[in-house]
Amino acid sequence: MNKSVLVGALASASLAAIGSPAAAAVTVSGSIDSMTLNDSDPGLVLTGSALAFADFILANVGDTHTVDVMTIGTPEGFVNIGEDTISQPISANFTFSSPAGAAGTASGESSGFIQLFTSCGLLAGGCGQVSWYNPTIFNFGNGGSFSMSLSQTTFGTPGSANVSATFELLANAVPEPSTWAMLILGFGVVGGAMRNARRQRTSVSFA
Repeated sequence: MNKSVLVGALASASLAAIGSPAAAAVTVSGSIDSMTLNDSDPGLVLTGSALAFADFILANVGDTHTVDVMTIGTPEGFVNIGEDTISQPISANFTFSSPAGAAGTASGESSGFIQLFTSCGLLAGGCGQVSWYNPTIFNFGNGGSFSMSLSQTTFGTPGSANVSATFELLANAVPEPSTWAMLILGFGVVGGAMRNARRQRTSVSFA
């Protein structure tokens, strides 16, 4: 291979290696592996199940993606004021195979309520609701992170509703020290090849 072509290829590869970690797209692949919810009195009795969701990509910092992640509901036929209206904790534990190492728990609270002159009034037996706390932050790699915000959910008695999650890429992971060492080594190879190329001389002989 022509040395100038080799040098150009090595330089391009090194520059691409530098640029790619900072702008690398993040593939998100995970699920809920456990849920904790109120399953007996006092408080509104709940049932819940995780929903499988397809992998997705967050290409740049600030990108978002929304997907249904669970179903929450109640088998109770009406809301007892003073008992079912007591708030109870709820949580869902998420783990991700990609990006590797990302895991965390979303927390909130559930309760029953009756709101007159609405679809959650006395005649309808009231409704259940789940309110989630602050967004959950998941860390990965060297400084990478994304957030997940769960939707507030209302359902009938009995009834159920899906809970959606909005994911947002907050920061890309930066290269590990070993990656930088490989890049420096690559530049050393490029520099050496360029010096050798400059030392070459072309000799011409005449008969």
